[in-house]
Amino acid sequence: MATELRLLGRHQADEHDTGFTYNGVTFSQDNLHTFAGLNAVDTRDFVEQTFACLRDHGQVCARMGAYKPRTSPYSFQGMGSECLPWVFELAGKYGIKVISMEVTSEAHVDEINSALAQTGQPTGVMLQIGTRNTQNFELLKAVGRQRELPILLKRGFGITLDESLMAAEYCASEGNTKIVFGLRGMKTNFGDPHRNLVDFGHVPVVHRLTRMPVCVDPSHSVGIRAASPDGILDVFHVAAQGVIAGANMLLVDMHPNPSKALVDAAQAITLKELPYFLEDVRIAREAYEKRRALAASARCAVPKDVSKEA
Repeated sequence: MATELRLLGRHQADEHDTGFTYNGVTFSQDNLHTFAGLNAVDTRDFVEQTFACLRDHGQVCARMGAYKPRTSPYSFQGMGSECLPWVFELAGKYGIKVISMEVTSEAHVDEINSALAQTGQPTGVMLQIGTRNTQNFELLKAVGRQRELPILLKRGFGITLDESLMAAEYCASEGNTKIVFGLRGMKTNFGDPHRNLVDFGHVPVVHRLTRMPVCVDPSHSVGIRAASPDGILDVFHVAAQGVIAGANMLLVDMHPNPSKALVDAAQAITLKELPYFLEDVRIAREAYEKRRALAASARCAVPKDVSKEA
């Protein structure tokens, strides 16, 4: 499989970096960023409250959904391009440097670029390819042809890991290698009562096979705000599982008033829970760093097999 990943595969690790920098933010297999925010933009006030909360807690990244593919044609489909100018202006006001925003057509990319130019480039956008579009090959090629905006490509919820990695290679083959690979759970009843079966055990696998940073999406994996007897929300537990396995990005639904969220209200954390969530993530990341240091020391402690040199 690795040989099929001609641009993103680990076989070229000596020649290429395992990350990239965009709008002053570096994404790599060695660091971690949290993108919390609205699954779907609804009101200006909620967007501003969200950005202000993120700024107050030292965050420079966010998620904001303007275009929302939905299972039902009668469900809210997002505000679309009309919200982009004021979302971007508010992001700039509160120091948000990168927004993860899903697109479902090439026209959406043009609308985002137009709104960024119209508002004076106050922020940056990471184009998110959702799980339903992982094998929309024309869309993959379209986002790959533009080189400015990085890409967050989510794993397809009903296809193999190899097939999803090749979707990322589609983007890279068109010229854009600034790609983060997203794990968001697999669609199967084996994951019940969660929304999807958590697949964060593949974080180290993607690191091993590719040069891409890896994102985990605990919100869409769990889909509910249930808590275990220890008082910790399942979303927090699952996020920690991804982080302790080495994840480089977290995509988390957050809303000032989840009961009024127009999309996936049942899985959003609140603004008051953000500092708790960030501290929990810090603890898990510290544990990962200790595990990595332990592995490095263990490798150094293994005696060299001189017999192989004879």
